[in-house]
Amino acid sequence: MLLSEFAANAELKYELSEIMRKNSLPHAIIIEGAEGTGKKTIADIIAQYCVCTSDKQRPCGVCKNCVKAQDHIHPDIFYADGQQSKALSVDSIRTIRSSAYIVPNEAPMKVYLLLNCDKMLAPAQNAFLKILEEPPKNVQFIMTVKSSASLLQTVRSRSRIFSLFPAEIDDAVRIATKSFPERDISEIKDIAEVCDGNIGMTLQMLENGGQEAQKLAEEIFASILLPSEYPLLKSIQQLTSDRIFAASVLDFMTEIAAECVKASVGAEVSSKTAITVAERYSKNRIFAVSENIIYARKVLNTNVNLNLFCTWLCSVLRS
Repeated sequence: MLLSEFAANAELKYELSEIMRKNSLPHAIIIEGAEGTGKKTIADIIAQYCVCTSDKQRPCGVCKNCVKAQDHIHPDIFYADGQQSKALSVDSIRTIRSSAYIVPNEAPMKVYLLLNCDKMLAPAQNAFLKILEEPPKNVQFIMTVKSSASLLQTVRSRSRIFSLFPAEIDDAVRIATKSFPERDISEIKDIAEVCDGNIGMTLQMLENGGQEAQKLAEEIFASILLPSEYPLLKSIQQLTSDRIFAASVLDFMTEIAAECVKASVGAEVSSKTAITVAERYSKNRIFAVSENIIYARKVLNTNVNLNLFCTWLCSVLRS
């Protein structure tokens, strides 16, 4: 993908294109944004720019280096993902520091993409800081993170920060329609709205099945009504494997909660689960559940441990 093809975030695209045009890319870049906003995509575009050998527009997308970068097989582009065990540990960072001084194999530059740096602990960040303070020539560091606030101030101050935001819903629908032309446009619009324009989340829901997330949301609500806590905990534990899927489920739960509130005041709703909940619980209880779900969705956007989050969610839904 080229920068011009990236959806939304016009200001960031303009700023990056100007930096590329002037060949003034800072040696260290932090890309922050929620999951699904395209942090890795932007990081890949910058990496492609760094290794491109075109004497015109960079990245050109067609030279040998660009093609290898697009296929993620370029020998001068290195990935370290914080989601993988010890990938951003102190020892791993020291290895990166040492290898950064070795000249590139094929490209004009070497590029290090450090993904999900939320997982990088302070000792590893301090180890990384040493090379940020005195970076070798022809080396580019790119970090992705949900929020730059999770990084040390000393790391942030030696890097350029770019912030990504969800796209407009129309943009999310347009891109999702291209990726899933066989899906009904109304279904795509509904999912894009649930995902608040988050393209990555929209695509993942369409790929994994938005119906699966909706089914689990209804299952969790039904479990709230049961006398035992175990079925609710068992249902909620299914959220621990995938943060984006968990966000999708909570978005559907927010919709169901809104239906419960309507049903509790006598309004007509289509959700059988909402009707059952409204019959069993007081208005105050329903309002409390609704508020807890809305708050839980906000908490999920932070760098929260999913296992602890699910345990907490089970507790507040039962209280």
